[in-house]
Order: sequence, then C-alpha cells, then structure tokens
Amino acid sequence: MKVYLDDRATPLRAEAALHYRRRLVGLIGRARLAPDDALWIPRCRSIHMFFMRFAIDAVFLDAHGRVLRVHAGLKPWRTATVWRARSVLELAAGTAADLGIKENSHVQIVADADTGRAA
Repeated sequence: MKVYLDDRATPLRAEAALHYRRRLVGLIGRARLAPDDALWIPRCRSIHMFFMRFAIDAVFLDAHGRVLRVHAGLKPWRTATVWRARSVLELAAGTAADLGIKENSHVQIVADADTGRAA
C-alpha cells in the first residue's frame, strides 16, 4: 500500500494488519523497521510495545485520515492510546518528523494498483 501525506506521495510502503493475529503481533520479532516501511492497523485506537526491540513513531488517525496525535519515539514496554482514533500507522522512529507528519496533517493509505484491494 502507498502512503500519501497532504495529497503528496511519500516513500512509505505500508503493510496492512487486517487479521487478529497480525494485529496482535504487529512488529514484534523484527529487529528494526526500515525508514520506508510502515505498518497500518485499521480499527485501532490503542497499541502496545510489549516485547518490542526498538522505538517507533505511532501516528494515530481519525476515520478521514486526519492525524490526531503523533507519539514520536515510542519506546519498548510502553502503551499509547488515542480514544478518537480509528487507525494507527507505525513508522520507524524519526520518520514522522522527517516527512513532516504532525497533528492535523492528512494521511491517505491507498492499495497498490496491482492488488486491486482498497484501503
């Protein structure tokens, strides 16, 4: 999936966590997250960092893709919740700032043309 910020393309490629197990495990077990990779968790307003080995940027989005909050550099063994959120985009630590993602930005996650799946 491709990620757009305020109607401009970003270098991010998002993987969608659509099933229960994928949503529960998330990034656990990975040694790191590449700066151009992301994990998008739809229907989510709270994440945990239990058993993680690295910090991430957690971008909480409303139903329309508006950024409600950015938890930058969220460390292992922490949790983050934004009650009004409808999805979360997990990025490598520092990526949100590098791309200019901040509160009230608009993030759109679009399915790749070759998969035909909508985001």
